[in-house]
Amino acid sequence: MAKRSIQSSMSLWLAVQTFFFLAVSSTVIYVVADWTLKKSQESEILRHEGMIRSLYGQAQKSGDLQELRAELTEFFRIHDELAVQLKLNGEMIFEAGPDASNDNWRQEHMPPTADAPELDLIMAVRVTADRQMLSTLAIALVLVSLAASLVASMVSARLVRRGLSPLRALAKETQEVGPHASGKRLNEEAYGTEMEPFVHQFNLLLQRAERAYQQLESFNADVAHELRTPLANLIGEAEVELGRPRNAEELREVLLSNLEEARKLSAIVSDMLFLSRADRGVIARTVQVNSLCEPTLEVVEFHEALLETKDLRIEVKGDAQVEADVGLVKRAISNLLGNAVQYARYGSRIRIDILIESDGTWIDVSNDGPDIPPETGDKIFERFYRVDRSRTGANYGLGLSIVAAIARMHGGATRSVSHHGTTTVGFSIASVQGSRAFKHRRSKVHEQPPGGGGT
Repeated sequence: MAKRSIQSSMSLWLAVQTFFFLAVSSTVIYVVADWTLKKSQESEILRHEGMIRSLYGQAQKSGDLQELRAELTEFFRIHDELAVQLKLNGEMIFEAGPDASNDNWRQEHMPPTADAPELDLIMAVRVTADRQMLSTLAIALVLVSLAASLVASMVSARLVRRGLSPLRALAKETQEVGPHASGKRLNEEAYGTEMEPFVHQFNLLLQRAERAYQQLESFNADVAHELRTPLANLIGEAEVELGRPRNAEELREVLLSNLEEARKLSAIVSDMLFLSRADRGVIARTVQVNSLCEPTLEVVEFHEALLETKDLRIEVKGDAQVEADVGLVKRAISNLLGNAVQYARYGSRIRIDILIESDGTWIDVSNDGPDIPPETGDKIFERFYRVDRSRTGANYGLGLSIVAAIARMHGGATRSVSHHGTTTVGFSIASVQGSRAFKHRRSKVHEQPPGGGGT
């Protein structure tokens, strides 16, 4: 289907609209003119009827019909646009004018009056000139309507082109936007109020696209950096071991080391794929969880050994009923717990709070240790971000990013607070059903030294 320009469409519709209104106006003018001429014809017939009846009344008084005929003959001799038939008791006493039975005449049969019931009068007036005038008027109105529509189309095309000039300016300005002009935005004040919302939304779109592009660049750089280290270790160890003969035990150690690096690569790739799915807006498959404390305790029990290495104590408070993906929630709690263990002071306490707030159910993990610098803010939830980049260990900076992704999949959010040597990091689940106490299981956690692992 061929594309039609806005300019041609608007010009055509304006021309059609102009022609329609002119046609309606012309029709009204024609109808009014026709009605006016008919009223004039009727008035002329009535006027001459009155004259004839007056003359007949005089002749009736004098008894001289010849005088009536003479006066009427003289009158109608100079008024050839009129025709008359005068009958007295059914007998024709006077007739003047041509045959008035054709379309060029308007003929009226005047009913008898009480003063002269015996008089039968037929009057006719010539309407040829009136009909010619109406025909000329109709032709003129049609031609004027067509000409005015054509002129309106040409003028409207010019006006529409002028009115659409901001769109051409906008198209020209958008051509200057691209990767080479990072940060450039459209000038919202340069366009009319009708286009301002569009330009504003386009600028917001540019901002989102630029942010996504920057995140993609940063993500690619971080991925390359994170994958480079284990790949370099694999290549380096292989080159070293191939440089001289090795016995079976030495080769076994090399393979175990390479296996560890390969598992790290696999974990990075798996986490990247998970984050990619979360970024596409995947929603968690939720089920009714009657006690959020139960999966939390399972995570704590799983990490007992790691907690024992730093002599850490743990406390779980609160409970709630939620709709959530238990596996994803346990993974998020595990990542938070691992992060807390990594930065907790030796022999300190870690606390897990399950809180019901207005915006959802929150799971906060707190530890005693170094404060997070205020300038980092929510950066800790970005991919591959580390507060202390000199400390990598087994972690590669995706743990809290996964927590944020799981929160988004449950319609929730994340938060972090750090002051006076206590750091709290948590996430929320939007679908909250209710809460209840869970003191007996919480006491059980107190009785044993649980542990946790980082991501």
